Parts: sequence; structure tokens; C-alpha cells
Amino acid sequence: MLSVELYAPSDLEDALKFIESNGKDVTVLASGTDLLPRIRKRHTVPSVLLDISSLHDDFKYIRQTEGVIHVGTLTTVTDLLESPFFGERLSMVREAAEKFGAPQIRNVATVGGNICSASSSEDLIPVFMSLDAQVKLISAGGERSIPLEEFIIGKRATVMKASEILSEVYFESLGGHSWSAFEKLGRRNILIVAMVNEALMLRLEDDLRTVSSIRVALNRVTGRIPALAVKTQQFMEGRKLSEETIMEAQRILASELALTSDFRGSSAYRVEVAKVYLKRLIQRCAAKIASEA
Repeated sequence: MLSVELYAPSDLEDALKFIESNGKDVTVLASGTDLLPRIRKRHTVPSVLLDISSLHDDFKYIRQTEGVIHVGTLTTVTDLLESPFFGERLSMVREAAEKFGAPQIRNVATVGGNICSASSSEDLIPVFMSLDAQVKLISAGGERSIPLEEFIIGKRATVMKASEILSEVYFESLGGHSWSAFEKLGRRNILIVAMVNEALMLRLEDDLRTVSSIRVALNRVTGRIPALAVKTQQFMEGRKLSEETIMEAQRILASELALTSDFRGSSAYRVEVAKVYLKRLIQRCAAKIASEA
């Protein structure tokens, strides 16, 4: 029988002191929708669980300050669905949340848990990456922020120190000629690990034809973690949208994807889906931008 110590802190200060003293042996527990099944299957065997699920005042919020949206680590997927911040230009967040698990899971699964899982099965990571999000890490010694794209360094691996807790993810709200969109393919609509999920943020110049900036993130690019399609982004920026531009962007995307096959689908099929999604997302965002102009 597996024996794991559970520590429930009285407040944030208590939690930070505890992880500072016991960091290398501690695994942070939020809702456990990802962690607990992995423990039961012996995929991970933590010595001590630090249960932060009661620290709602410190970690459960969605707020906007000076054009920046802050999402606390204990914010649930249902909270994302119900937030007024994620309509219109940021509707991508809601689109991803709608396809996340079942209602029971969405009610408890947390943003911080999804990000810290650092896996290609997590739908929210590409969404936040495409929004150029930062993550804030706190410890007894202070805090630091780093880009989400630099936070995840391998499957189930992050740059977070043993003494740190991820407190929030934050990103600038979209304005002007910009929009975002999300697509996901699985063998069912919900309760399935995605074969491909793709998130895109598009910003156009005042002519509504020239790409000012674009960010494309997928659940896998190279390796088994979510990442940005950097070469595709670099090609698109500064170019006018046309069928020829999009076709070349699809070709470049296919060239930078290093995917593997599994029981869900072949690598070749995944690449074709990613190409189709790229065109679809660009066209959706461009149409929305034009309609709002």
C-alpha cells in the first residue's frame, strides 16, 4: 500500500514556509484531477503532498489590471467558461474550456494544475502560449515571472524550483485588429486526449490584410510538449494574407512539426490536421477582425 503524507497549510505564508523547508520532497496538490490518477497508477510516487486547495483568497481569481488579465492557479475551467473576460477577441479561452473534459471535471480542474502537468494532453497550455502568457512563481524568498513557453522544458518537466508554487498566469488583453481561435480534434468531442489541438492569435495592420503579429501553438511541435510554431510565425509576420501566403505557411508548419504516431492517429494524419487547422484559424480570425473594424 502506498503511503503519502498530506499537509494542509493554514494560509499562504504557512504553505510557503512548508515548501521552503521540505521542497525537494513536496508535490503541490490543487484539485488532483491529473495528479491523483497518476499516483494511483504509480506513474509518480510523491513523499509529501502540499494541499493548497483551500487557499482560494490567494489563488482563485480572474481579474484585469491595466489591460492585463491575471488568472489565479486555483481558477477552475468552469470559472474560465463563466468569466466575462473571455468573449469576443479572447473567445479562444472559452472555446478550449468548452472542450475540456466533462462538466464534473471542469468544475474542479484548475488552471495551475493544467499548466504544471506540462503535457501535450493539456488543452489550456497552447491557448495561453498563443497569448504570450507569463507565469508567476512565488516562494518564501520572493517571486519571479517567466514566459510560459520557457516554463515547460520537457514532458512533466518545468523550470519551477522545489521551493516555488505557481501562483498565476497572466497576459495582455487583445485590442485593436486582433482575434484568437482554437481547434481540437479527438476521437470524441469531450473526455478525450487531443490528437491535435491548435491555438492561434492574429493581429492585423490597419489595412486589415497585413499580418502585424501571429502566434500559433500546438499540443505538440517537436517533442511531447506544447510549443509555438516559431518558423510559421516568422514567415507570416509582415506578409499580406492571401491563399498563396497561407499555403506556404501550411508547408512551413508541416516542415517544423516532428510528430509521432500512436493508437490515436498517425504522425502524417496529425500533420495534415494541423495544416487544415492553421488555414481555418487564420481565416476565422481575419473574418472576425474585418467584421469588427
